[in-house]
Amino acid sequence: MKYIDIHTHPFKEYYENPHDVVKQWYEDNMEKMFVVGTSREDSVELMQLCQKENYLHPIIGIHPTLAKGKDDGIFLESIINKDVIGIGEIGLDYHYDDSPNAEIQKESFRSQLEVAKKHNIVAMLHIRDALEDAFEIVTQKEYKDLKIVFHSFSGDAEYVRKCLPYPNIYFSISGVVTFKNAKSLQEAVKLIPVNRMFCETDTPYLAPTPMRGKPNISPYVMYTYKYIASLKEINEEEFIKQIRSNVKDVFGV
Repeated sequence: MKYIDIHTHPFKEYYENPHDVVKQWYEDNMEKMFVVGTSREDSVELMQLCQKENYLHPIIGIHPTLAKGKDDGIFLESIINKDVIGIGEIGLDYHYDDSPNAEIQKESFRSQLEVAKKHNIVAMLHIRDALEDAFEIVTQKEYKDLKIVFHSFSGDAEYVRKCLPYPNIYFSISGVVTFKNAKSLQEAVKLIPVNRMFCETDTPYLAPTPMRGKPNISPYVMYTYKYIASLKEINEEEFIKQIRSNVKDVFGV
């Protein structure tokens, strides 16, 4: 079976030759991979990588811990092209004391949401210790037609219930759902309708059980698909088909 990973980072920072690496992953079991930016540098790098293979799709964005305010949106506008299928990973991260302050992060987040809105492409969010502030922003009327995906969704069932009335909000589930101690996330995933869901690796981070503790790779997304299909008591092949259909509907590829 072939799988889609909607969030991976095959960058020179982690691999000597990212192009060889993604070709190997594709051979293994991959159908498509969305290569997601976190900085100005890797957003430019990934656009060049994605030009080399038709199964790679670029998503560009500035991570909140690197936020510089509205300059981030201006930068993305300066490099975006017709191949870019989303803006991300963007959002809010209040976890670290040395990150830009909340106001700068929000300004950066909004400026990048505007780029996604202008180009009618998906906004892929990184939200850490900031779910309430993120909800307040993305549920504003001005974003009601913008497709929003929570990458490596970390909220609980209550948060899912709060988001479900907004049909433009989707949830991408990483290998974290397979961890023994992820009971809260597992309950949340049970509530998410399959047509509002995606699977991802966040390679090289968050390797799923049984690969936990190793560097993650896109082909390991298979374990997350299998786990969620079992958790939701659906046939794995049907689940893969549903995700493929979601990808077409939401990302257009």
